[in-house]
Amino acid sequence: TNLTRIHAPAWEGYFVPVPMIERTKIKMKDQSQQTNSMQESYYPDDDIELMDYLRVIWKWKYLIIAGVLICAIAAGVVSLSMPKVYGIDMIVRPGILTVGTDGKNFYIDSAENIKAIIEAGAFDANVLDHIGKSDNNDNLKLLNLKANIPANSNALKISYETSDSDSGLRILTRLGEVLLERYAERVVYFQNEHATEIGLKRTEQTDCEAKKRSAQEQIKSARKRIDELTAQVESVRKNTDSLIQERDRFLSKSASESNILSAVLYTNTIQQNMELENTCREQINYYDTRMEQGKLRLEKLNSESSRLQEQIRSLEFKKKNVQNIEVLQPPTRSPYPIKPKTKLNVMLAAVVGLFVMLFLAFFLEYIQQHQDIKNRDVS
Repeated sequence: TNLTRIHAPAWEGYFVPVPMIERTKIKMKDQSQQTNSMQESYYPDDDIELMDYLRVIWKWKYLIIAGVLICAIAAGVVSLSMPKVYGIDMIVRPGILTVGTDGKNFYIDSAENIKAIIEAGAFDANVLDHIGKSDNNDNLKLLNLKANIPANSNALKISYETSDSDSGLRILTRLGEVLLERYAERVVYFQNEHATEIGLKRTEQTDCEAKKRSAQEQIKSARKRIDELTAQVESVRKNTDSLIQERDRFLSKSASESNILSAVLYTNTIQQNMELENTCREQINYYDTRMEQGKLRLEKLNSESSRLQEQIRSLEFKKKNVQNIEVLQPPTRSPYPIKPKTKLNVMLAAVVGLFVMLFLAFFLEYIQQHQDIKNRDVS
């Protein structure tokens, strides 16, 4: 019998017959072929059909159902044990400072800027201190206020979630007061600016009214003087006509020295009357021109007065419409708790439990099959 020395850690220093080694190799090869043949018979051509999955699921159905129910019940119990959280909402809108000539509104601040200030927690300390929830020993906790701008709107929806709805209502109420206080100075400033402009315009209107009265007096005085001069011209004309008739009557008589002298006197008087009439007519033309100038001046002053009155009304409208932050909807509590969402949590837990239990079922099936193959090999 041929003997050889096997150099292996477990067999160090022992001599094993060569035929025994050959038999061991053959036996190991047969076991490997047997295992492969069994696997091929169980999974022919590695083609696993849908029925195989359904068989596994049906086999472990009670485990799967139990796992899903346990997850769902656990989620429901946890959700019901959690404190109920309510949503407190308030809707505000930035105040209007002025209205442009094109009808566009100019606001006291943009909704985006107010949103950023609120979410940054700029008002949290003031709000907490006012409602008596600040802690002097620790840092103030942020309220975690949320602000949202609805589409196609300049309004701002402010939301706060809390388990204490009464405290939440006080917090948003105080926030509205803080917003009003923040922009109150700006509102007063623009109202005072408009009031100053209104005062200046009213001063201009007072001057304009004084000029109107002056123009009216000028027209009235000119018209009165024209009437007086017209009456004087009429009187002079009548006197002149009478003198001409008297002169002609004297000239028609005998040409005595007294008649000639009287005719000369009448002629001189007639000439003086004619000069007086011409002077009166020139004055009439002068006062007529002054009256027309006064009318034109009065027309311009009336237009200026109307323009000033319109500007004053516009400024008064702007002053009246300078608005602070407007609370469109006061703080309102949601009728039902928004958290925890028990139904959603139960559904999600059931879905997650289903996937976990399916994975566990296939894993257990794999372990069981592997154990069965191992047991068959041993037997």
